[in-house]
Amino acid sequence: MMPEDLNTTHLTAPAQPHVTKGDAPEQPWQALLDSAGEGIWGVDLEGRCTFVNRAALRMLGFDAQELIGQNMHAMIHHHHADGSVYPAEDCSVYNVFRRNRPVSNEVDHVFRKDGSYFWIELSAQPILHLDKVQGAVVTFRDVTQHRMAEQALRRSEKLAAVGQLASSIAHEINNPLEAVLNLVYLVRGADTLEDARHYANLAEIELVRVADITMQTLRFHRQQTAAAPVNLEDTITAILRLYASRFPARRIKVEQYLRASHEPYLLEGDIRQVLNNLIRNAYDAMPHGGTLTIRLHSATCLKTSIPGVRITIADTGTGFLPAMRGHLFEPFHTTKEVTGTGLGLWITKGIVDKHEGRIYMRSREGQGTVFTIWLPVQSAAAAVAA
Repeated sequence: MMPEDLNTTHLTAPAQPHVTKGDAPEQPWQALLDSAGEGIWGVDLEGRCTFVNRAALRMLGFDAQELIGQNMHAMIHHHHADGSVYPAEDCSVYNVFRRNRPVSNEVDHVFRKDGSYFWIELSAQPILHLDKVQGAVVTFRDVTQHRMAEQALRRSEKLAAVGQLASSIAHEINNPLEAVLNLVYLVRGADTLEDARHYANLAEIELVRVADITMQTLRFHRQQTAAAPVNLEDTITAILRLYASRFPARRIKVEQYLRASHEPYLLEGDIRQVLNNLIRNAYDAMPHGGTLTIRLHSATCLKTSIPGVRITIADTGTGFLPAMRGHLFEPFHTTKEVTGTGLGLWITKGIVDKHEGRIYMRSREGQGTVFTIWLPVQSAAAAVAA
């Protein structure tokens, strides 16, 4: 912490963070800043850099003289990672001193002097003097490697999901194709034209089934760059069709209560992955049969009064052990030792969080599990895909 009597004049004075022999001695608080392992910088009420430590300069690639007195947003935070302009008024750091809104552990990006960017986790607090906000101090650390590792895990989970989905699709497509082969055989041996047309019509119905399954698969993996209105009733129904023959074979009864007046703005491919993960988990949890209940209805968040939709997916399966319940949304925790990656629920929660939603779980060993998801109708965070 800096001394309480250190006012804005001291902060904006052209102190030299790195003093060489023969120069005036550096200010004591600058030596404290330079001893920190995390990057630190400060800004005044105009957003101009008032101090910066050695770790920040090393990560950003600047000299202190190049940043002190300059607008920090214009220097290191001027564009989004996708190349679009990042308006200063949208900057969370600026809101710290303009609206007195501290920031804690926010993942963002900053640009180096050479124009490349990297991901950071930052916290920012207002600088107060005589109970008046004089600026803001920012601390940050480089989390690029951590973010890359998370992205690799997400890709591996998507590949695992593709494998599981491919198995389901092959199973679902095989049944109508077998029917088509049998019907073609009957067409060849038909005694009358009327019988041949009847068998051909039945074969056409089965081929339409195959086409429908294929279309649902393509929609499952369609990539979106922005959120759009999604009819969740249609989405849930389409996913259940992928399990149309598996549920009866395992004696699983499906009960649906789907009614929502809202079509929330979502990344449809991501939400399909969430729903497929939870439905697949319910299927795996009932190896000897049971009941899968899915509910969809409009619901307002009790804490924020924001309109949204609530999805409930409940099974009467094996449930989770008490020791597992506290770690379900962490990576590499799984109850499916042979086929599970331990990433499905972690990915699911990440997608729900990205949409500014909430996910809850209740489970009792031997009696079943209930997952509840609430999603807002409008989500600023999901307006552009991450």
